[in-house]
Amino acid sequence: MRSLYLIAIACALPLLTACPEAERQTKNVQAEKAKAAANSIQFTENAEIDNIKKRLELTANPGLLGFVVLLNETGQPVMYTGVAGKITSGGKRLTKPDRSTAEGSGPNNVVMQAPSDEGTFGHSGEYIFFWTPAGQYIQWNGKYLYSDKPFRLSVEPLLVAAVPAKGVVT
Repeated sequence: MRSLYLIAIACALPLLTACPEAERQTKNVQAEKAKAAANSIQFTENAEIDNIKKRLELTANPGLLGFVVLLNETGQPVMYTGVAGKITSGGKRLTKPDRSTAEGSGPNNVVMQAPSDEGTFGHSGEYIFFWTPAGQYIQWNGKYLYSDKPFRLSVEPLLVAAVPAKGVVT
């Protein structure tokens, strides 16, 4: 009887030790199938990518004519005007950003802040800026609503651009 028991254990032992290997192979096969499925997905249409491409094409046009409503803290329109080109953030610079730490920093490394485009140091306040079609520079530090098509406002803004360009509705 005991020898029968030992024979059964001896026969079952390879099966028991093969289970984790078989399970690992099954998981590997499943992972490979999932990877192959993920790699086979082709984004021929993607609304997010399309939106970004359209915005870049629109705002990259130097002849772009847009419209903006500058809003106060309560959402009332302060100014409505056309925009020649695009609205730009005050934080945009043509210079490389400064680095506060150097790679491999140590006692002999010196990191110097670079001047801004205007030749100054430090950061400007949060604002946007743009030019009206008549060439008027506008800088604003509040909320705004921008479009490439004119708005129809139901509330009269406090300001309207002084000299609109020909054909611009204000």
